[in-house]
Amino acid sequence: MRWKKISVTIELKHSDCLEYLRALDDESVDLVIADPPYFEIIKDAWDNQWKSEAEYLKWCDDWTKECFRVLKPNKCFYVWGTTKQDTFLRYKLDVLNNISDAHYQNWIIWAYDWGGRTKKKFPRKHEDILMYSKGKEFPFHGDRVRIPYKMKKNVRVDAVNNPLGKIPTDVWTKNNHTTSKEYAGWHSTQKPIALLERIILAHTEPGDVVLDCFSGAGSSMIASHRTDRSFKGCEFESEYVEKSWERLEKLSHKSNKGEKND
Repeated sequence: MRWKKISVTIELKHSDCLEYLRALDDESVDLVIADPPYFEIIKDAWDNQWKSEAEYLKWCDDWTKECFRVLKPNKCFYVWGTTKQDTFLRYKLDVLNNISDAHYQNWIIWAYDWGGRTKKKFPRKHEDILMYSKGKEFPFHGDRVRIPYKMKKNVRVDAVNNPLGKIPTDVWTKNNHTTSKEYAGWHSTQKPIALLERIILAHTEPGDVVLDCFSGAGSSMIASHRTDRSFKGCEFESEYVEKSWERLEKLSHKSNKGEKND
């Protein structure tokens, strides 16, 4: 048997997202992962650059349509957000739901249990991920992302647990401790590499192209590299670009399907 060598490329540019996206060819990427500014949630300047929510949503409409233009048919689009305010809900209803070939598939919760917390109500410890497909059909490789069962023996009569484990639900538990090797203290909204690897493994093949036009701490780039996928991305903050390359060098070991802690 001959093993086919997989050729991958990693591209991260210091660029405005719309300028970068408009330079890409139609239907040229296999997966889009986007983690845009939330709009007036984080104190950093990049989350407070719009005069109104309407202006922010117009900007979201522009870059989201570009993402679907460059996404191949029957491929997937993931976007991170938060429902601390209603802006993300309006983004779903007024932007995503008005793109003709965007089909809603999943609302995933990333749950964690670390960091400061209020004592005046139930502490909020989750963020949201919307998953849409371009067209009704899309690839899903469930066996690649299975996790261990909580019970070794299936309680249903005549049912047997899959030896590979179970497919995760739409609630993903993963702490992002400040003591972990992947933690980047210079970025306030980094996402766990293990969860990004899960998304990539579930919807793409080795050598496919993953796009992230809000690269931030470079986690999507690192997850793509560790799973043998090509990466295209941009980041507006030049400091983040430089530090992302350093982070890639530090964390570029190959994936073992990520940590299994759902």
